[in-house]
Amino acid sequence: MSVGEVKAALRAAIEAARQGQRVFDKAVSEAEAATGAANAVLRGSHHEHVTNTQQALAAAKAEVEPTRRRFNGTAEHAGDYLTRLG
Repeated sequence: MSVGEVKAALRAAIEAARQGQRVFDKAVSEAEAATGAANAVLRGSHHEHVTNTQQALAAAKAEVEPTRRRFNGTAEHAGDYLTRLG
């Protein structure tokens, strides 16, 4: 693989990471809206399934920022490597 091919692959990886983040952010936005609506309907419920679902949603929400950092880190590291290649 030539240096030019490596650079092209890195540019493609950077774009894929950025696009992945845009798709992820849209999914997060939609999930937050749906979760808010569900919480409004289920507020005050102590049913086991409701409690389990709310816990699962809270766990998923806790993964949002780490996942965003992974997308950003991927693009940043690939960009740094691309810059070092010249």
